[in-house]
Amino acid sequence: MLATRFSRGRRVLFPIPRIDQHRVEYLKQLNESDQFTPVVERTYPLEQIVDAYRSVEAQQKSGNVVITVMSDG
Repeated sequence: MLATRFSRGRRVLFPIPRIDQHRVEYLKQLNESDQFTPVVERTYPLEQIVDAYRSVEAQQKSGNVVITVMSDG
């Protein structure tokens, strides 16, 4: 956790997630066994990244916003 002083002596805590091999394997197992279902609200192509950012910035989303990147290969 990262703690920083905010106004009037209050502390604000920012959790810093740790990603290690064990957690990645666990998420992989959940995904493969259909026990994990990500909530995707909307998918945007890279060309509409500004619209995607505005959607997230509005703080009215109920799921994740995904940016798709198409490769030429």
